[in-house]
Amino acid sequence: MDNRVSLYTAQYGKCAVTGKVLWIDEIHCHHKKPVSQGGTDEYKNLVIVHEDVHRLIHATKTETITAYLNKLNLSQSQIDKLNKLRILAGNPAI
Repeated sequence: MDNRVSLYTAQYGKCAVTGKVLWIDEIHCHHKKPVSQGGTDEYKNLVIVHEDVHRLIHATKTETITAYLNKLNLSQSQIDKLNKLRILAGNPAI
């Protein structure tokens, strides 16, 4: 938990993809390398993202991906950041 709090502070409470300041109920901590693939809770393996961004990182169904892309209305640079996290998570780029 200490790494998560430190990361939130280091990111100034903002989503690593959108840059939006996050409310407490929007905060999700994403493992860059999934725990199921040997990832850990180390600081360097974590990133704070908006809950919808987190769902989009892990989404695999086309309709789910489309729905979240429409909802979030990401810029190309934000999609690039998202895709880096998707690839690390084992999902294809959007």
